[in-house]
Amino acid sequence: MTNIQTQRKLVEILRIVNESDEAVGARTIASHLSRRGYPIGERAVRYYLTLLDYKGFTAKLGYSGRIITEKGLTELNEAIVGDRVGFVITKIEEFIYRTTLDTAQHTGDIITNVTTINKDDFETVVEIAGRVIDGGYSVSPYVRIVEEGDKAGSIIIPYGSVGIITMCSMTIDGILIKHGIPTDIMYGGVLKIEDKVPSAYTDMISYKGTSLDPIQIFTSRRMTAIMDAVDKGAGAVLSNLRTVPSIAYERAREVLHDARKIGITGWIENFGRDDSLGINLEDDVVGINIYAGVNPMAALSELAIEANVKSISSLMDVRLLKERL
Repeated sequence: MTNIQTQRKLVEILRIVNESDEAVGARTIASHLSRRGYPIGERAVRYYLTLLDYKGFTAKLGYSGRIITEKGLTELNEAIVGDRVGFVITKIEEFIYRTTLDTAQHTGDIITNVTTINKDDFETVVEIAGRVIDGGYSVSPYVRIVEEGDKAGSIIIPYGSVGIITMCSMTIDGILIKHGIPTDIMYGGVLKIEDKVPSAYTDMISYKGTSLDPIQIFTSRRMTAIMDAVDKGAGAVLSNLRTVPSIAYERAREVLHDARKIGITGWIENFGRDDSLGINLEDDVVGINIYAGVNPMAALSELAIEANVKSISSLMDVRLLKERL
């Protein structure tokens, strides 16, 4: 890739193609680029796509548009760190904005996580995940099971595997914003549990200063003790912190209690004004902590069960998540 501006545009196009469930054309890509701060026209997009095709990063499917190749995925994963820092929060904010869940009607799109497991482990996984959900360390008890060969968002479930789709905690931010309450995503972290009660964060990463999803980092490094929290009441689970304006404190509580009526239970009751589980906050904001939606799946690594966890994966109709673990 050539100069830094061109490189950033090419990387952003690769991201858009990768996030699409199907082949995507220049017009759609140009529209997404404009929303992400790259207002370039279809003609320029076609030029960049030709360059990506030449490099083997994308492939053209007739008149349908482009898909990303394995080589393109590798390039995307190895894109310069400077370009990737801040991408996670940008992706999250876009997904939050596109969340359309109506808690009164129980309709609309939510943000999801996708976990791929060996289908021979399915019954064991359901039992373990169910225990974590019953322990209260998830966003919602409802999931969707995806069979081998089918797609879960942009992810194709490999043969010999099963996909389990869970609700992402960022869906709650989408709900709040839909009700006129702005949220500021701050940190993802490892939250210590004592006597079955959250006490304080032991590790945190800012969403605004990382090139990777903090929850994904803590999951891959196996820094949790989720099953200890479930079985013994003392352990470490994944959670994240966002803030809302203090003036919106009471309204936010009302909205979250309404969400609880349809099974969205992942938020932690103690709203922090000056201190939120050990994190100092500004005077004009209130902290809201929410258990990570991947907790039921992140617990699998603690029991040596192989699982590929992808957080903040895609948007999905909430009605498709109807199986209760």
